[in-house]
Amino acid sequence: MRVLPQATSPGVTSKRDAPSLEATKGVGRFGFHFMEMCAVMCLGGGLLVAAFFWVAAVVGMPDLRQQHPELAAFAIACILAGAMAAWMRFRGMGWRPTLEMAGSSVVSGLVLVLAYWQGIISARALLPAVCTLACVAMLAVMLLRIPLYASSHGSHRTGGG
Repeated sequence: MRVLPQATSPGVTSKRDAPSLEATKGVGRFGFHFMEMCAVMCLGGGLLVAAFFWVAAVVGMPDLRQQHPELAAFAIACILAGAMAAWMRFRGMGWRPTLEMAGSSVVSGLVLVLAYWQGIISARALLPAVCTLACVAMLAVMLLRIPLYASSHGSHRTGGG
């Protein structure tokens, strides 16, 4: 006996034809996580970077950006990493993904400092490039762990792990 496919009413699609609601939610959650991390780095990190340069000026290095751009760039990368790590831990993320994400900013800073020393990037472009490359590197790390970043924040609760 052969079973024929069931006919559907006009305007009704089968589960096969409709995009998965869960997959759509996952894409949205991934995008939200990315935008959230960019906001933390740009806003929170930006405030901390401003405070860092203010303290540098107070202790006698008012032109740190011009005199030592590689030090300034690496400091910015570390500050962005710290802001990101603090937020990720606050949101319940485990240590491994937190350190991977923070490491992406630090590595971005190191790569740019090396590019500056090799004459590949100018001092003027160095500091803005840190923020840009940190976001790109963060996205690359997130793409390596799509299931983690496409899930809800509630699933990140690790009990301190």
